[in-house]
Parts: sequence; C-alpha cells; structure tokens
Amino acid sequence: EECYPEGATMQQRAEVVLKALKQTTLAAKIKREVKDEIIKSKYTTNSLGTNLPKLMEEMGCTVKLMNCINGIQEACKERETSATVAPTLPVLDEALDSVREAKKRWRQTLQDQLKRVSVDLDVPFARLRTQRSEIARHTREVMLNDNDNGQHKDDEGKEDHDPKPSYKKEGGVFGSNTLLQHIAEIQPLNHMSCNTRILGWGMVPLEVATPSLEELISFFSGLRLTTRQCGVDEVLKEKFTEEKIRQFQSILHNGTTAELRQNSKQGVPVSMRKVVWKTLLSPLTMNGQCAKDKRDAYLHLLQQDVVKAELLLDDLVKWDIRECANDDKYFVFDDLLERVLLPLLRDPYCKPYMSKAVETLKGADKGHNDVLDYPPSGVIPYQGLAALCAPLCFIFTDVSDVYFMFRTMFCRYWVKLQTLSSKPDSAITLCKLFERLVQTFNPDVVYHCISLGMRPLELAFPWIFTAFSGYLEVDQVLHLWDRIIAYDSIQLLPLAAAAIFLWRGRCILQCDTVQDVKNLFSDCSKLQVIPLLQYFLFA
Repeated sequence: EECYPEGATMQQRAEVVLKALKQTTLAAKIKREVKDEIIKSKYTTNSLGTNLPKLMEEMGCTVKLMNCINGIQEACKERETSATVAPTLPVLDEALDSVREAKKRWRQTLQDQLKRVSVDLDVPFARLRTQRSEIARHTREVMLNDNDNGQHKDDEGKEDHDPKPSYKKEGGVFGSNTLLQHIAEIQPLNHMSCNTRILGWGMVPLEVATPSLEELISFFSGLRLTTRQCGVDEVLKEKFTEEKIRQFQSILHNGTTAELRQNSKQGVPVSMRKVVWKTLLSPLTMNGQCAKDKRDAYLHLLQQDVVKAELLLDDLVKWDIRECANDDKYFVFDDLLERVLLPLLRDPYCKPYMSKAVETLKGADKGHNDVLDYPPSGVIPYQGLAALCAPLCFIFTDVSDVYFMFRTMFCRYWVKLQTLSSKPDSAITLCKLFERLVQTFNPDVVYHCISLGMRPLELAFPWIFTAFSGYLEVDQVLHLWDRIIAYDSIQLLPLAAAAIFLWRGRCILQCDTVQDVKNLFSDCSKLQVIPLLQYFLFA
C-alpha cells in the first residue's frame, strides 16, 4: 500500500500516485483498450500524439483515470493519518498545556469508569464465551430489564429506590453531559478570570480560534438562497427531483469525483444517496464486487470474534441500542445495530483514529492491574453511539454496507465530537463556535437564558454530540449529513444548532423557567434544517 513520505513535495506525491496507478487493473485495462483502438488504420503515427488525449476522452478513459487518481490520493491521505510508526523526535499533538492536562484527566476518568462497571457487574474486561458465562449474561440482562424503572426489591421484599448507576442511565461509558462538564472545567492557565477579571457568558472558558461569520458564509456558499436545494425545492418546483437524479446519474457515469462533491453541496436525491455517499467517502474500498467480497469476509471475521469472546463493553453497547430503539423510528433496527456496533469494538482499523480522541485505555486483570490495550478498536461506547448509526439503516439494507459506511463516517467525522483539542473540528472548538454565534446574533436571548440559570450550550451540545440524530426527523438528519459529507466538515453541526436555537429566540425571551426553555425544543419533528441554515447564514 502506497503512502506519501513525510514532508513529501508535490513531485514526490505525483510519483507515489503514478506508481500506485500503474499497479491498478484499471490502468492495464485502459492501456489495452487504447492500444486496440490506435492500431486501426484510421490513425497515423504523426497524428497520434495530438489525437491521443482527445481519443481517451471520447472513450471515457480520462474520467476513469481522474476518479482513480482521486481515490489513490484519498487512500494515501488516510494511510498518512492512520500511520502508527513513532516519530524519531517527540511531537506534541496539542499545543495548549491546559488541554493536554484535560485529555489526561479525561482518560483517567474513562479508565476509572470502566473498572467501576467491571466491579459493579462482576464481569471481567474480556473472556471467552462459555455456557456458564452466557447463562450469567442472560440473567444479568433480565435483572437489568426488570430494574429499568430504577426500583428493585431487597431481601425483605421492600422496594429500594437506589438510583441507577451512571453508565446504566446513560447507556455507555459516558454521555454528552459528562463530556460537556469536562470541557467546561478546562481553565486556561494564562487567561483565568480570577486574574483578568473578565467573566465570559459561555460555558467554555478556553479561548480557541473559530472561523468568522464571513469565512463561514464563504465556505458554505453552496447553501445560498439563490441555489436550489434538495430538502427544500422538491415541494416548490415540479420535476425538481427528476432533474437532480438525471444530473447525478450523468456525473456518476461521465463526471469526476470533484464534480460529484460540488453538486452534493446542494444535497443529494434520496434514491441516489447510497451510491453518492459510497463514491465520496470510499471511492476505492466500497465499490465493486471484489471489494464487497473482501468487506464481507473482513466483517465475518469480526463477527466470529464477537461469538468467541465477550467484552465488558458489549453490555454498554446493548443498553445504548435499547435506548435508541425506544424511538419509534429506529426500533426495527435493533438487531442490525447490534450486528454493526459489536464488531466495531473489535476492529483494529479504528484504533489510530481513536488515539487522537483519547489515549488508548488499558484492560485490567482480576487484580485490577492494567494489562493490554482495551478495547481492540479503541472505541469507547457512549450514549448516542447507536443513534449515530441508526439513520444509515434507512439507506443501506446490507449489514456489510451499514458497517463500513458507519466505520468510515465514525473515523472521519464522529470521533471528532469526543476529541478534546484546540484544533478545528474538535469538541471544544465546535462548542466555542456555537457560543460565539449565538452571542453575536442575539445577545439578549443568551443573557436571558443565563439569568434563568441555563447556558445555551447545555441545551445544544446533545444535538451536536449526536449530529442531530434522535432530535430531528430522519429525512432532515440525512439532508444535513449530505452537506457534511459534501463539504467534508462538521462545522455545520454548531451552525445548525445556533440556527435552531435562535429561531426560537422570541419565545425564549418569554420563558420564565429553565424547563420552559427546554419545552420549546422538546419536539423538533416539524423543523426543516436546510431552510434554517440558509436563513441563518444568508438572510
């Protein structure tokens, strides 16, 4: 597998791509087709040099080569990101001391929580499945189902109102509120309010760079009001959907991946979403029968690992799936979600990406001594993991397609939602961007919320943390994800959160309690996310 060398120049990158291109079956096929064509008598040796580019374009070879080159470049960048070879010199992946310390505390919090779950459930971090362990697991699930109302009977038959443990209540090792509280506790060592006497309105005291409104408007210019959008114009213009489908079919057949990405910035027709997402996210690894056979075999190996060995985290994933299945839109997918998320815990492909979010945790033996890296994938299940996967079940029916699309989106986008970093698109910068947007557009609403005892971010962070899955209707979630994939940016999440929050601005000013504010957003089923984004940015 080719990979760009460290600090590679443009010429070196071109050589890597060329070498990889020559090794593809596509290059050999095109070479053979062109050779068969030019040996015909209508071509002369003198005219061949000038006519060859035109000939390749007429045969459709140019577009195929451009798409292949784009796929090679994406694969090289991905391998460059996931490289695990240690650098020769120490490299700090985080510039701010306060954030580095926060990441250490967060890792220790998760490590302690895992040990606490293991002790409370009397289940080891990992063990081979046996008849005895399966009986114990079944008994444990029955007891937990019976105690869902937070009550159980003691030895004398009296009801005990002990609260459920946090991991049971949240359906994972942690939830959005836990992470938000940890972010709010990060104090910048050189800009503390006790020294500067400057008290901000936001929950995030750390000052990090976020894009300005002008930069956001320029970057997301494809959402401007003068451009027709999927998710909006279907009801405003007849035959709009048919026109978009023909346009995408033409691009998929004759166009380049870059053209496909550009057109996807205005949304993707429902019937085209499956093939468009596959092409944009995994142009080399998710298309073709050969690739599908390899993916099916890889997933089968992971599923065999699920059958052979039980992880402590399996229970947490199943609880989260059960919470997700309480939503009437997703309850039919509980079995499919389990077949996707349990193998994800064992997939080593995710480990390099998760290591950027939190340093790999350690499994503990019977003496609670840290031993091997845990879990094998590095993925720590949290409240909302199943909700991030569930919308994909409306697009893909094959478990292999769901798994690899979710794995790609998780490693590329969703892992950033739990990453503590001062770099762009991390949980901290997304929170800061939301707070700056709402404070800039409507400070009166922000001040009113604070006077009631609530920060706007407390309400909006769960939306951002789950990419609005479970809060908006499925079609609206997928329209939003269309743009996230097309723009290759999750900055749309705090933008959408700010647009929804401020859309209710006048009503918020009339609220007298925190509960009144929360009730305003208890039902988001009627919201149309794309018009709200357009209005927020361009109106």
